Amino acid sequence: MEQVKFRPHHIFCLRFLEIDFPERGERYRLAEQRIKDLLQREDDVLLEVIEGIDELCRSCINLQDDQCRSPQGSEESVRKWDEILLKGLGISYGDQRSPKQWIELIERKAPIDFCLTRCPKKNFCTVFSIRSKTMNP
Repeated sequence: MEQVKFRPHHIFCLRFLEIDFPERGERYRLAEQRIKDLLQREDDVLLEVIEGIDELCRSCINLQDDQCRSPQGSEESVRKWDEILLKGLGISYGDQRSPKQWIELIERKAPIDFCLTRCPKKNFCTVFSIRSKTMNP
């Protein structure tokens, strides 16, 4: 069984973001697409939520000295966002789930408080449409 490790905001947010980051390069785009593809799989794969730098971070031009140096948020800010997402989803670092289980959890919990109050990319996010779909079938 394949096991892949990602930060909480990568597992949660990439499902909803409708924005490209061409300045981050082709390597980043491919890594981002890999996460999106993994979340669609139904075969033998486990996604583990981890603290700190993951595969997507390592492909990003904003990674310097194993720290996020993004203009939208430093490594310290990103770690705080990850903690808020963990709390909002009711999970801990090290939790593992299949892609289907992650999607079910995210759809049950989203949007969380972070989405409403602190997300720097909420203008590019479709997370708010998830409630209208589940409340009005």
